[in-house]
Amino acid sequence: MTTLGFHYFPDEAHYRRVDLETWLPELLAMDARWLTVIGSMTRAVPEAFLKGLLDAGIEPIVHLPAVPTRRDSQRVTAATVSMLFRTYARWGVKHVVAFSEPNTRAAWAPAEWGQAGLVERFLDLLVPLLEAQSEAGLQPVFPSLRAGGDYWDTAFLEAALAGLARRGQDRLARQLTFAVNLWTYNRPLDWGEGGLRRWPASRPYLTPPGSQDQRGFRLFDWYNEIIQARLGTPQPLLCLAGGPTHGDQTDMTYPVMNEERHASCIQAVAVAAEAGALPANLLNVNFWVLAAAEGSPFESEAWYRPEGSAIGAVETLKRLAGPGQRPERRRAHEGKSLPLEGAETAPGKRLRHYLLLPTFEWGVSEWHWNAALEFVKSHRPACGFSVDEAMQAQRVTIVGNEQGISQAIEFDLRQAGCEVERVQLAPVAVEAVPPGA
Repeated sequence: MTTLGFHYFPDEAHYRRVDLETWLPELLAMDARWLTVIGSMTRAVPEAFLKGLLDAGIEPIVHLPAVPTRRDSQRVTAATVSMLFRTYARWGVKHVVAFSEPNTRAAWAPAEWGQAGLVERFLDLLVPLLEAQSEAGLQPVFPSLRAGGDYWDTAFLEAALAGLARRGQDRLARQLTFAVNLWTYNRPLDWGEGGLRRWPASRPYLTPPGSQDQRGFRLFDWYNEIIQARLGTPQPLLCLAGGPTHGDQTDMTYPVMNEERHASCIQAVAVAAEAGALPANLLNVNFWVLAAAEGSPFESEAWYRPEGSAIGAVETLKRLAGPGQRPERRRAHEGKSLPLEGAETAPGKRLRHYLLLPTFEWGVSEWHWNAALEFVKSHRPACGFSVDEAMQAQRVTIVGNEQGISQAIEFDLRQAGCEVERVQLAPVAVEAVPPGA
């Protein structure tokens, strides 16, 4: 089941004992299971910091965002980092990710970017590092690409997998975990859902009006299609960073990502993860960014501000975590998936129960998510906004009236053989309970 985490500070300057003591309680209160930390090719993130995370049940992802071929950077080779990889593995780290967004012009020296065979030249750098990761006992990880990017990311991924096959590296390719950044931007969470199969008109560098592409939270649908077509099986996806960022208005047809929409989006992702509605091979969603130093270009995007305040999404995750998911009980639930599918599923139906929520032109309704929360906790359905997914369920519960989800959709679901019910839920009000009540 997909679990949640954070990208830690966007620098290497916050790994002291006092930093661990400050942030660990907050991470645990939000039931964080993962933390992306920035490292370098020449110096390890301190052992005490990483072991403190591991002891608390938080899996660290060490990201080494080295620029592959800048003239002012030393070329990264397996020889320079193999000892570093072995050290991390000995400490209990599983995932070390080298490089960042190699499909962007900024990751390359101008002369290197303009030469032919960019993907092949990148594989020349990457393959020895992947082999060194595997030999050290780490999980080899293909680095994250920028959605879209200067070299279209889906085309880059296709070319990289084809290049590994030409090199006879099929076995290595099938060992890979693929790092991803799952930005929602200011679009609905279901933007691009279904991948190229659903949006066949989309092409590299061209998304026709009325179509959608991979530049949204559902990027994993597009990558899963490519990876499965090339390798024959889904591979693990590891999220380094993602979710919404404050002030984002990438898509001018949707409202700006203000604090209210930010918290609503975070809640939607958290509920979807808890309900098992995200792909089984998506290991985690790490929200950007836990904190940033004063004066950092990312200060306005941080969940915790330098002066001590926190944005609304912090309380949203703490409330969703609840006492039952706090660290003292968390290990008892580790590895248990929700009963979304089972023997009781009707023939031809992939899901047992689906909770279908409405979407609106302005985005996801926080009111409907709050209203559905107790229902999700009690019944544990898969949940989302996709009618196509709902049609794969034996039973469908529609939240809200016909203004959100029309009677025509309800009819289509029944025609698809679904047992359909429509419920009017109200958000749960938290009230003080008198002693002895």
